[in-house]
Amino acid sequence: MTLGLEPLTIVEIDVPFCTRVFGVGVCTAALSAAVPHKCHNSRATCAVPAVYNPGVLTLRFARNQSGLPKGMTVYPALSAVSERPGRINLSGVDPASTALGQRARVTVSLQDFTDNDTLTDKYRAERVSGAAQFGGAGYAPEERGTFWAKLLARQPYLLGAALRVKRGYVGQSLGAMATAHYVISETPTINAAGRVEITAKDILDLAENSKAKAPAPSVGKLRGNIGGGASTLTLDPVGVGAQYASAGRVCVGREVMTYTRSGDTLTLTARGADGTTAEPHEAGDLVQACARYENQQLSDVARDLLVTYAGVPAGFIDLTAWNAEENAWLSIPVTATITRPTGVSRLIGELCQLGVMIWWDEVGQQIRFRVSRPLAPGEAYVPVSDAANIVEGTPEIESAEDQRISTVEFWHGMIDPTDDATNARNFSKLVIATVAENLYGQASIKTIYTRWMGLSGNDAAASVITERLLARYQVTPKKLSFAVDVKDKDAVTLATLISVTSYLLTDATGASVPTPMQVNGVTPRDGRIAVECESFTIDGRFGFYTQEPLLDYDTATATEKAEGAFYMDDTIGTFPDGTGPYVYF
Repeated sequence: MTLGLEPLTIVEIDVPFCTRVFGVGVCTAALSAAVPHKCHNSRATCAVPAVYNPGVLTLRFARNQSGLPKGMTVYPALSAVSERPGRINLSGVDPASTALGQRARVTVSLQDFTDNDTLTDKYRAERVSGAAQFGGAGYAPEERGTFWAKLLARQPYLLGAALRVKRGYVGQSLGAMATAHYVISETPTINAAGRVEITAKDILDLAENSKAKAPAPSVGKLRGNIGGGASTLTLDPVGVGAQYASAGRVCVGREVMTYTRSGDTLTLTARGADGTTAEPHEAGDLVQACARYENQQLSDVARDLLVTYAGVPAGFIDLTAWNAEENAWLSIPVTATITRPTGVSRLIGELCQLGVMIWWDEVGQQIRFRVSRPLAPGEAYVPVSDAANIVEGTPEIESAEDQRISTVEFWHGMIDPTDDATNARNFSKLVIATVAENLYGQASIKTIYTRWMGLSGNDAAASVITERLLARYQVTPKKLSFAVDVKDKDAVTLATLISVTSYLLTDATGASVPTPMQVNGVTPRDGRIAVECESFTIDGRFGFYTQEPLLDYDTATATEKAEGAFYMDDTIGTFPDGTGPYVYF
């Protein structure tokens, strides 16, 4: 008889832990009436904050089961792990989610316990002997408080700390386990029964509107009145000028000005910039620094918002890959002046409405970027089927009627960057795309407002975006959920394009039809992966323009003909190989 593998889940938490030693080297701390105890190597207990130097102490927790990893401390105190998957939401089509999608969220439940602090306290032995106390009296750490009560007193600043959920089997090395990466988003809590709750989200939680804004709020004010023709202004209080860039844009009232700075003095190089009107302003009026992007790649702007304003570590973004994806499929320059502190999540969501998806890959530990597009040359749908992957009895299907689109209204050409970015009255241009024949009998209108095409707008780019969105959602999407074994986890990662063969997806005769779908949600569970996907339909014929000089269709290879787009004489009507009709590019 062969026994099945026993699932094992380990939760790891990285807490900041100072590398210094109390009273040694650059740490000049000494016991005294004011410092009655040696520190616990945390910022909250540090006696000399100027030399605090945080390293990382990794705490590990698992269920109380046999076969826990040897050679490391693993506390058998884990009760449950509940995960809500991250979800993507192309162009904000799904009304149940934000334009940026849904953040992956995990809730970890632990049972508190007594502990002798062997792992968590460098000076444990000195606590016992009394050498770590100014009064010299020793005590037994295990007799004072519980593990989590003590940890939270020592480490009250755990927000943003890394938390990982490792899933595998008994006997498997930690490095071989599937690992999901999160950051702690709420301070852990303890109830009367000793139950500890820890909530963490994916790294994009750092961009939430309540946590990160672009531009950052300014505090400088006008030191005196200025008229509508003034060419300089002085900031107050003294020295606040250092918080402003050496050159850029500021907004005072509803006027945008460009400037260069010397100390607290701004030389105004343009009044009434970006379509605003030069007007007088009074002493004490706020001088808000603006965020300005001009004819930049969307992927570059998204990265800057995340790294510069949300504090996302740059290592989580492969900008080369982002740029390559955009250059191949979108290449729409974006321009905007952001005059008021605005949530980074909102701004990223606005960029996503232009036809891209940005999401956190918690296993690959990268923020991914993808344009809504067909398969690239050489790319294939990953096959998933009832016979090979889907766990019997788990498939469920529904129609996402609220995501169907019959008409797209795309407002662009923002009139006043200081005014509402979600109201048609503040936009000068409109592009509308609508289905040729609405077989559903009911209109379903998607309205998009974008500040990201500047004052003049961009009709050509807006037309591309609206047509692509309509092509994707003019047919009511089907939503399919199912479970696969953990062995198939690599086939169903978030945003993967899959081809599903299931008894729930048939033609009019009842025969199963392989259906292209995109994975929109993935939830790991012990031994299984719960998958949510959506039908993926982009009507039309697509190809890349061939490299310069442009190839002649008659002399192109079969591969070049299959992958490339060619200019055709408009009198031909069909492709030279007899297929058609051809499509203008």
